[in-house]
Amino acid sequence: MKCAFKIQKLSIIFFFVVNNSYAFDKISLTDPSILFSVSDKTVPIVSVNYVGWEAGWKWTGTKITPHYLVENSNVSGSFTGQVSKLGINFTGSVTPLPLSNQIEWTYNWRFSQNHPNALGNGLEFNLNTNSTTFLTSASVPELLPENQGWRWVTPEGTIEVKFTPALANLYFEGKKQNKIRAMFFTATSAGSKLPPTTMTVTVDQKIALSPPVGLNYENSNPALWSQAVLDDTASPVDLSFLNKDLNGVTQPAGSHGRVTAKGDQLVFEDGTVAKFWGANLQARALFSTSTENIHVHAKRIAKLGFNLVRIHHHDSKWVSPNIFKPVGNTLELSTTALDKLDQWIKYLEAEGVYVWLDLHVGRAFTNTDGIDNFNDFAKGKKKAEAKGFNYYNTSIQDRMQQFNEAYLSHVNSHTGMAYKNDPAIIGLLLTNENDLTNHFGNALLGNKHVPLHNALYKQDTKAFATKYGLPLNKTMASWVLGESKLYLNDVEHRFNQKMLNHLDLLGVHSLVATTSSWGRMGLYSLASLTDGAVIDAHSYGREEEFDYNPRYNPGFLSWIAGTQVSDKPLTVTEWNIEPFPARDRFTAPLFTASVASLQGWDAMMLYGYSQTELNGNTLTGSNYSAFNDPAIMGLMPAAALLYRQGHVAPAAQSYELKLGRNDFFFKKIDPTTSKTIRTLLETSRLTIAMPTNTPELPWLKNNVASSNAIADPNKHIITDPNRDFIIPVPGEQNVVMSDTSELKRDWGAGVHTVNTEKSQIASGWIGGKAFALNDVVFNVTTKKAVVAVQSMENTSIALSKKIFITAMARCQPSIDKFLPFLCEPMAGTVTVKALPGLALYSVTHTGTEVPKLAAASFNELDGKYTIDLQAAEGHWLILK
Repeated sequence: MKCAFKIQKLSIIFFFVVNNSYAFDKISLTDPSILFSVSDKTVPIVSVNYVGWEAGWKWTGTKITPHYLVENSNVSGSFTGQVSKLGINFTGSVTPLPLSNQIEWTYNWRFSQNHPNALGNGLEFNLNTNSTTFLTSASVPELLPENQGWRWVTPEGTIEVKFTPALANLYFEGKKQNKIRAMFFTATSAGSKLPPTTMTVTVDQKIALSPPVGLNYENSNPALWSQAVLDDTASPVDLSFLNKDLNGVTQPAGSHGRVTAKGDQLVFEDGTVAKFWGANLQARALFSTSTENIHVHAKRIAKLGFNLVRIHHHDSKWVSPNIFKPVGNTLELSTTALDKLDQWIKYLEAEGVYVWLDLHVGRAFTNTDGIDNFNDFAKGKKKAEAKGFNYYNTSIQDRMQQFNEAYLSHVNSHTGMAYKNDPAIIGLLLTNENDLTNHFGNALLGNKHVPLHNALYKQDTKAFATKYGLPLNKTMASWVLGESKLYLNDVEHRFNQKMLNHLDLLGVHSLVATTSSWGRMGLYSLASLTDGAVIDAHSYGREEEFDYNPRYNPGFLSWIAGTQVSDKPLTVTEWNIEPFPARDRFTAPLFTASVASLQGWDAMMLYGYSQTELNGNTLTGSNYSAFNDPAIMGLMPAAALLYRQGHVAPAAQSYELKLGRNDFFFKKIDPTTSKTIRTLLETSRLTIAMPTNTPELPWLKNNVASSNAIADPNKHIITDPNRDFIIPVPGEQNVVMSDTSELKRDWGAGVHTVNTEKSQIASGWIGGKAFALNDVVFNVTTKKAVVAVQSMENTSIALSKKIFITAMARCQPSIDKFLPFLCEPMAGTVTVKALPGLALYSVTHTGTEVPKLAAASFNELDGKYTIDLQAAEGHWLILK
């Protein structure tokens, strides 16, 4: 779109310079800021955003309205902007300069308010100074004299950003010199006449300016997209048969006996291997959904293909009502709330859906809960969470144990079983996202103004350091790798043992996870997690992850791969794509299911099915309540079918990363630094061994291998965390492929394919290209989409008498986050080799099958059906 207003000359010039044979991938405009990012081998190495503060560090915020112009692959743009709290309005433009290695931003300013004490308004540059793509170290970024800008020499080239006229302020934020703040102004006054500002970015090779990713999609009008695509009480297909026996009778959850851990697998008492495809039910959905709708959604959950539900945020302070009586403390459980949970558990179990319970999530302890030194960490508040403090404060531990006893000993009035005795309640989480090794280890430090708890911390740290001859200063430095990580793992272990022993005394038989690996935790955090019967992980992805080069750039599933401990089952109680509504979130369910199948992960739980009450009055969409989102929930049947029926084979080869104490605890080894983790994710199975030579953690040797461990003749021991395992594909670049040849991702094209007997899938930027798999050819014209062709009879597609087809592209709320969802129509053809005599049906939003005979033609010579997706008029089709 061309800019319709005149822009005065105000420019900020960015210079990008490359001084060797290497080069950056691209410079991309970012939406909606119309600033830029620089990537190297798909890894962002420079990103920019607006920042601003009034006096007293009060955030101001900058609103940008961008306009883009793309002509013959040339990109330019214009924008209007507003900083309302500072009374600043501006217009500007973005233009590549004739030299082809320079891009210029211009700004024109208007001021309508006086802010003599404003701290500044401008740009913040985030530099990835330790990028995994750099073969040698990058130099320290250099601030140019007189606030003119900055220059950074990297192994891939030099980037220079220069401002004219000079800035009001320019400085590094923090000691690491990887964050530069460039302030156009500090104090402002109404009516000021300032010259335009120019920002010029220069690199030392010709480089194209790329448009925002959103411009790569069809420029269609969402107002014309499909509405009422998915009914929030129906499923596109009924997969509840996965929870039934051979005679078609539903097997209530628990019918196979308790779930146990056998090596790295989950197994029922009767010997059946257990695989769980699940979702979260949390917060108001638990306590404010009517009995009638609990029954409705329990049935729907089973039809969608789920066989596990996690009960989450039952205790959080922002949830009202929650599990506690509203009596001003958290010492008594609400009988009304328990009855709601009883109903959920009853109806879910009746549909063959198992249950996972969290014991501690967001409980806010009160000043009347009998917590020692409560005011020390509550800081004058009547309620406060105690994450981190629970590891040292024994009275918090006592309150947690009292809750566990009351909660798990509660007898479900509908099933007649206490939660602790119910074989359908397969898992428990001691405490949610609550670790010392990476997140809350700093909570008790001296500068946190918790003197009483800091005294406990110092006393305990000193005892540990003295016992094992460690330097006290390093042991106390919780933010530093090494000795502190050894110590913090031991603190977590002692807490875990106390809580686990208490559960044993209560007679609890469910599998227990201690806490979760979450928020980018490294390998050093895994040791104490091995106290649990399973290792649990959380991970959230972003848009366009199919474009990531795994040699350098970790996707969200890489973080899960880095938590698969050898001989321990792995559960994932939270995964999703954020922020909502990420445009390509429709690619995530099948990608997650296929990689989880390759890796042999045991239980996958979407976050979440619903966080809002399920009474038919939901007006918005949300990551946390995806029950009504066609782009996520609409893909769940296909993902469940693939995962639970084993359509994707486990990896042929298995690799165990085995590191010693010093590498494991003293180095930052995680998916950002480990090529081994990143590249094995999509090629072969990866497990992480615990270091056996760790005298400071004598208990760790007991967690190294289970007596139930199953010998794997194809397991290879590796000691290099930075080895490339990508299997070369002849004639193809930028491709990672599984050692089974069933999964392939071309990160250069942004495409993922699954090619097995029972599931054949093309996903990502598939529009305008032909993808020929074993029995299916995809000729889709919708630019970015996912199309899955699957047998519903647990046999090959070629021999199946019932074939399920899922075709989905963008879905977004109509206005902001408000419903209805609008879904982009699908166009193109799918050709399927299958048995003769099948007819095509489209599935409506309520799950009704409508004949679409004219949309499919059968060629008797080659035995193939050609299906016109546009004529079929549906996102779910059945060929039967």
